[in-house]
Amino acid sequence: MPQIARGGDARAMQALASWRLDMDSLIVHTARLDSAVSTLDTGDALQRARELFTSARSSFKHVELALEYYAPTTSRELNGPALPHAEEHEGPNIVTPPTGFQVVEEALFSADPRAEREALQTEVRTLRQILTRARTMIGVQVVTDDRVWDAVKLEMARVVSLGITGFDSPVAGHSLREADAALEGIARAIAPYRGDTIGWTAVDSALIGAQRALRTNASRDAFNHLDFLVRYANPLTRALNAQRVALGIGQPDERRAFRMQAVTLFDADAFDVLAFAPIDTRQEPAARVALGRALFHDTRLSGDNSRACSSCHIPGRAFTDGLKASPGRSGQPLPRNTPTVINIGLQVGSFSDLRTTYLEDQVTEVVQNVDEMHARLSDVSTALTGDSALAAPFRAAFVSRAGAVDTVVTPTRIRAALAAYMRSLTSLHSPVDRALRGDTTALNADERAGFNVFVGKGKCATCHFLPLTNGTVPPMFQKSELEVLGVPVRAVTNGGRIDPDVGRYRISISAPNKYAFRTPSLRNVGLTAPYMHNGAYPTLESVVEFYNRGGGAGIGVVLDNQTLPPDPLKLTAVEKRQLVQFLGALTDTTGTQRR
Repeated sequence: MPQIARGGDARAMQALASWRLDMDSLIVHTARLDSAVSTLDTGDALQRARELFTSARSSFKHVELALEYYAPTTSRELNGPALPHAEEHEGPNIVTPPTGFQVVEEALFSADPRAEREALQTEVRTLRQILTRARTMIGVQVVTDDRVWDAVKLEMARVVSLGITGFDSPVAGHSLREADAALEGIARAIAPYRGDTIGWTAVDSALIGAQRALRTNASRDAFNHLDFLVRYANPLTRALNAQRVALGIGQPDERRAFRMQAVTLFDADAFDVLAFAPIDTRQEPAARVALGRALFHDTRLSGDNSRACSSCHIPGRAFTDGLKASPGRSGQPLPRNTPTVINIGLQVGSFSDLRTTYLEDQVTEVVQNVDEMHARLSDVSTALTGDSALAAPFRAAFVSRAGAVDTVVTPTRIRAALAAYMRSLTSLHSPVDRALRGDTTALNADERAGFNVFVGKGKCATCHFLPLTNGTVPPMFQKSELEVLGVPVRAVTNGGRIDPDVGRYRISISAPNKYAFRTPSLRNVGLTAPYMHNGAYPTLESVVEFYNRGGGAGIGVVLDNQTLPPDPLKLTAVEKRQLVQFLGALTDTTGTQRR
């Protein structure tokens, strides 16, 4: 059994020593970058600065797994998106400017970096200050074996969901070489464990294969992402897990969205839907789900008994209604399109503006909304209490841990039952899922090509994160992203006028959130037309064309806070068709559409 050192495991502390050295190297590279950006007068100087930036980023990737694990907030300062961040808990006017590598990258790889030299110097020096703090934070950690290997698992998930997609190298396009550097960081972290067991051959073979694939393909647009995931990344992840088991190293005792027991993000049982629920939520019994299903179709949840949840979320339409906007109780259309509730439990936050965190709160919002159900849950519970047919379902659904039962109908139980039913509407067995689990024949040639457009040239996966294709950020899945796309009132190709719905801004009144909306899941998107929060786009082809033109900026919408890159994607007609084919292959309503 390994000896314990300084309160941590001996080999884990060796990994920590390696991380300290990597941090020292990163600090040195960044100091050289600081010197270089002060003199950008010639083409050679600019090229030198870009090379030093690339070296610094590689050094960061070597230690990324440790920074993300032990200092995640600081890691975001080092490598977060180059967008201002609204600190809503501190007030609507508190907006934090972006810092870190992505800010430097945006300026250094712009059309005229010399014009931004002073800003570049300021950003690099800020970066150096953050790195000094990060070095201290890493240096004082007490590290154990299970945490080292947990960090490795999460880094592999980060590589496949954020790394190769270009999420954190949006301008320079260095995602493949940086993924290679991240794998090198994994190799360094597990180096102290070599020699104790056999089986390292499988790890080494898989690692060499994955790195060779990344190094052989310099262009992300031409990279076969599907082939890399299936043939290299997933086998490497499995080999690493098998080696951890062979070493007798356990796993931390935590509940996460990405299950501790799962190996890859693409496993059939990779996600724990209850990790997105309130912290005290236990495994929900089938009787509670059945009760929730009945309530979902019950018009007594509305104030005038005229509509149920299923009036707009129609099971036979993938839980949408096919309309641009459902009619409100006044007869006027609601301001937003009806989203599907399939897989709604696999995200942080509900509604297009993320105004609720949990499904239970979503139930309250909808039932009590004047334009939707216009009821009060207390009145609903009173009405349901008088229905003797519901006594047995409520009794079965809410048996206490001590075995006590009662038939009391309460607002809390109505919310819990409906939330349990919606969480049961989870299905991740589409042809795309089957392909990512190894059966690539589940996709035809166009769908496979479309997958690579989605992750590569189309840049879709930088917002619709694999594998869930929603905006809840992997691999920890603790936050959902908002995006400002510049969606117009109508689907046009020029002369676009911004839709007046201000989105999240209505909740937060913070400037970066004006016209910002939650990134929705693309699961079953082939069944849920029309698209966007206002239903402006009737077909997937029209949506793809909107993105291909650069979002609102490409059709004449003028916004100073559009987060979607305004540059045209320049997809060919064939690539657009293949992308639509891929989106159709995300269809899976298995087990969800029973009334």
